Amino acid sequence: MPYCKVRQADIYYEDIGEGKPIVMLHGYTPDHRLMSGCMEPIVAERDGWRRIYIDLPGMGMTKNYHEISSSDEMLGAVSDFVEAILPGESYIVAGESYGGYIARGLIHQQKERILGAAFICPVILPLNEDRTVEEHKIMKIDEAFIKRLSKE
Repeated sequence: MPYCKVRQADIYYEDIGEGKPIVMLHGYTPDHRLMSGCMEPIVAERDGWRRIYIDLPGMGMTKNYHEISSSDEMLGAVSDFVEAILPGESYIVAGESYGGYIARGLIHQQKERILGAAFICPVILPLNEDRTVEEHKIMKIDEAFIKRLSKE
């Protein structure tokens, strides 16, 4: 299992393919499989793409991350990881949800190195009180399906 030791964590990652690097950042609480599950069907059959899937500190198989207690520190760990794996190289970043939020931080810090970005339902405003969303509505209930469910 490949790990990259940075100041604040031992980051687990999977490095697949060759070519232009894409750093893939999953959302809050899952692990790298969220991104590999949705991205591999898109890029696996296309030549020229190096996909780097990481487990963000506190999630998946990344370990020794106990010093990370804020998004700024998470960004620092991810930034250190990128520099260790892709020293001085240009790359693409893809982020889902919280990973999109961290991707925005990378873009701000390393704009001269970022070739492009992809966002999958990214966090734009991280604080709930700053968001305006519609009230949750149940559009349809499948009563027949619900009756077939067991308690287990």
